[in-house]
Amino acid sequence: MDDAVAKARARTGQAGAPGRASPRRFALGFGALGRPLGWATHLVLGDLVFELGCSPGVGDHALFGVGLEVWSWLQTGVLATVTTLAGILAWRALRLLRPLEPSTAVLRARAMAVAGVGSACLYLAIILYGVLPPLVLHRCSPSL
Repeated sequence: MDDAVAKARARTGQAGAPGRASPRRFALGFGALGRPLGWATHLVLGDLVFELGCSPGVGDHALFGVGLEVWSWLQTGVLATVTTLAGILAWRALRLLRPLEPSTAVLRARAMAVAGVGSACLYLAIILYGVLPPLVLHRCSPSL
């Protein structure tokens, strides 16, 4: 057995109990699903912040004394960081799984890791696009 494969097996616990190669691991699940959940959270919170901040009962168009643009940039930064962390975890899991011999659990884990890495640029770009609307659009402008 190759030395690299033996080390990878020892790290992932392939020989016995579920280890990093198991599809039940947090890193694999977060690596594959962290990005879409981050984007969905960004979409919902972005709309919610401006809906609440622009409502007629809010006089200074701020939430908790902080302007709406700051809330938008803050949530974009936090969720871009979460998305980047999910990508790093998926890449790390993929690197750990490559030298292992194929089995059902290893192939499933590789597929989850590839899905996490594959969606990296797309979801990060979508979330980072959230920086632009506060710069271009007027805050609390009436609809047509």
